[in-house]
Amino acid sequence: MKIIYLAFLILLLAACNSTNENTESNGDSIVFTTKNIPAERSNVNPQPVKIYEETVKSFETTDEFKVGLYETKQTSTYLIKISYKNLEAVDTLRVPNFGIEPSVGIIKGEKQPSCIVGFLDKDKQFRESKLVYFEEDKLKVHVLKYYAVYADTAK
Repeated sequence: MKIIYLAFLILLLAACNSTNENTESNGDSIVFTTKNIPAERSNVNPQPVKIYEETVKSFETTDEFKVGLYETKQTSTYLIKISYKNLEAVDTLRVPNFGIEPSVGIIKGEKQPSCIVGFLDKDKQFRESKLVYFEEDKLKVHVLKYYAVYADTAK
């Protein structure tokens, strides 16, 4: 058992020292070996980085479904602010460290009102992370996929 822990520790240390920028994908997972970017931002932009707005008309009223992404002090974390029908909710989006400055995005969801919050990977491909929607008089956030970056030292 000690040998397994020692091997895991060596593999982990080797992964932390990797500076190559190789990419490999099989559809559901992505493997990047990259340099790290700073863990904290020196300047946090108080304005939303991305905004999604959708107007929803019902029998008597017209309501605005709004989702905004805001920077936080942590480089890989964004604040999600949601508002609809006098309700407000807050959640977070964590972006894996690809060795580049994070880029986030929001796309329209299938149902009305809804949207999908995610990020762009190194190849500028949108990776969906969370579904934000309104159902049963509640604002809801559902995690669609989890992402992680690790170094593949077997190459």
